[in-house]
Amino acid sequence: MKANANAKARSKSDSRMPANLRSLSIKNRLIAAFLITSLLPVAFVAFYSNAKYTASVTGKLSASSQQTLTELARNVSRELAQYETLTESIIINPQVQRTLPRYDRMSDYEKSLALARIKDELEAQVFSISNLYNVMILTPDGGTIFDLGFQSYPREEILSLRDGAGTSPGNAYWTYLRSNRGSNMIALTRTIYAEDDLNRRLGYVILVIDEKVFSRNTYHSVDLGRGSRVYISDAQGMVVSSVEPDIAHGELFEEEQVFRRVAIQAGESSFYGDVDGERQLVTSARIPASGWYVIGLLPRSFLVSEVHAMSQNVLIICLFTLLLAGMLALWIYRSIHEPIRKLLHYAKQVSMGQLDTPLSGGEPDEMGRLTGTINQMVVQLRGLIHQVESGQQAKRDAELKMLQAQINPHFLFNTLNSLKWSAMMSGSDTVASGLTSLSELLRNTILDKADLIPLEEEIGNLLHYATIQRIRYGDSFELGCSMAEEELYQWLVPKFILQPIVENSILHAGSEDGRRVGIWVEGLRDGSKLRLRVADDGKGFDVASVKRRQSHAKLSGIGIDNVHERIRIDFGSPYGLEVRSEVNRGTETVILLPMIRKEENQHVQSHHRG
Repeated sequence: MKANANAKARSKSDSRMPANLRSLSIKNRLIAAFLITSLLPVAFVAFYSNAKYTASVTGKLSASSQQTLTELARNVSRELAQYETLTESIIINPQVQRTLPRYDRMSDYEKSLALARIKDELEAQVFSISNLYNVMILTPDGGTIFDLGFQSYPREEILSLRDGAGTSPGNAYWTYLRSNRGSNMIALTRTIYAEDDLNRRLGYVILVIDEKVFSRNTYHSVDLGRGSRVYISDAQGMVVSSVEPDIAHGELFEEEQVFRRVAIQAGESSFYGDVDGERQLVTSARIPASGWYVIGLLPRSFLVSEVHAMSQNVLIICLFTLLLAGMLALWIYRSIHEPIRKLLHYAKQVSMGQLDTPLSGGEPDEMGRLTGTINQMVVQLRGLIHQVESGQQAKRDAELKMLQAQINPHFLFNTLNSLKWSAMMSGSDTVASGLTSLSELLRNTILDKADLIPLEEEIGNLLHYATIQRIRYGDSFELGCSMAEEELYQWLVPKFILQPIVENSILHAGSEDGRRVGIWVEGLRDGSKLRLRVADDGKGFDVASVKRRQSHAKLSGIGIDNVHERIRIDFGSPYGLEVRSEVNRGTETVILLPMIRKEENQHVQSHHRG
């Protein structure tokens, strides 16, 4: 009784709900339902697209800025390298090496003569570089003995350069330097050691570079975007070079936490930070030669300027799409309601296994064609069910036949082993060895079903094959195998790819004078590829003439063409086989394969099965 009462209550509630909805027209109901179900997804898609577009634009600009600064850092490194090369020639200059140790003991005449010689030897090198302002040579205590330049510098700055050279890695101390006139310079300081005793310090050499010319030659034309700024700082954040008037040289520019993040990430970074009270994209790249950083600042307002205009267009398009779809809702409703109801009913019948009654309906519209397509799918489903049932039965029959067929290989191996022992008992070691190799080859061919085997097993099969061929050809050939690394023996290769190539050398490389043919199999790692080389010193052939005849000699049961096609099918066009030959010089065959381990092979096999 209680259950009946609940059922009646639900029935009344269900009857009231359609009555309330039917107070509205079908058109209004369809438009209302469409707007409710579509407005939120469309709005979500619009906001999501806007966010993704913003992220995409900023990400691409960030990547472009990073790539530009990375290339700029390389250019700066090349620029700095020429100065280091110049200092090296100064350090090892014989006149410099002779003058510095004896300078304090020289007379004024000797000093004048020695410095004149140094000037004559260095002047051509120094003035070949346009932005080089000074070249100074100092004694160990900081005294200047040679100054080929145009400006002077504070004494304490020169002593600071001397002290920095003693602690800098690689004997190259790069830093910012301001002249007595207030000019911005870049200084390179290096210690001069005695050629015969690298622990004996003779003095220092200082190169002073005009920062203005340096920046013009390296990055003056670099533009990351509207409002962007580019400058170079040292490892402590002090500005070494800049073309921006609002970035002062020789001082810390950006916020401390911003540069700290640049230093922590070793320069290869892009992130947002607050600089001069504005949110900016900070991009940097490290200059290896000096340990400096090229830093680019790009305002975020520039990055999102195009996104705002795009957002308005997306909003307009979404609103127009909603309006148009609402106007078409009534038309669509009348054409799809009844066919959908029939399709749902038919789908329920199919889900219960009723596949014999087709769905009626021959209308020429899309719903009519969908009905015909579903009928065809049901017919195909019946056929597939029958096919699966037949396949399962055929699989059981095949398994039974395979079980029966296993008797034949075992009988063959037992027979070969019996013949081998008979040959050994009768003293025929060559025949016994050949039977052993033949047994192993047949075992690897018949029982081992793996497509890929370790290179060590492939070489073992090749050696067994050579043993068999020596029964027929005697000592007419010599075979050697070697790998560049022991690890290569464990990489997987397709089965029986070496035997056809070696057989070609045995059959066709022999010379008219009966000379023994040498055959070598070598392997090495070529990046992420395995390169196998099979070469012989036989009579060779003309590759061009063979191609013109379009003849492919059958080299073995498998054939070289077959090996090439197997590799291409398994691994793709980058891999395969290439033959090079020269008459009276020999033939070389190169096989290029991917590096595959056992676990990778299992993954590849499972992928092919799927």
